[in-house]
Amino acid sequence: MKKDAISTGLFIAIGFLCVAIVIAVLIPVVRDVIDATDDNKPTIPGVTLIQPLDSSQTATARVLTHTSV
Repeated sequence: MKKDAISTGLFIAIGFLCVAIVIAVLIPVVRDVIDATDDNKPTIPGVTLIQPLDSSQTATARVLTHTSV
C-alpha cells in the first residue's frame, strides 16, 4: 500500500513538472508570436486636405494635415 502511494505521488509530481516545463517554454514562444503580429500592422498614410481660404482667392490655400493614430 505504501509503495502504491509513493508511486502515485511521484507520478503526480512528474506530471506537474512536465506541465511546468511546457508552460515555461510556451509562454515566451506565444509572446514572441504576439509581438511579431504587432510589427506587421500596415502603416496608414496621412491625409492632406487643401482648402481655399476664400472663394474668390484660388491661389492662396490653407493646408490641413491629418495623421491617423
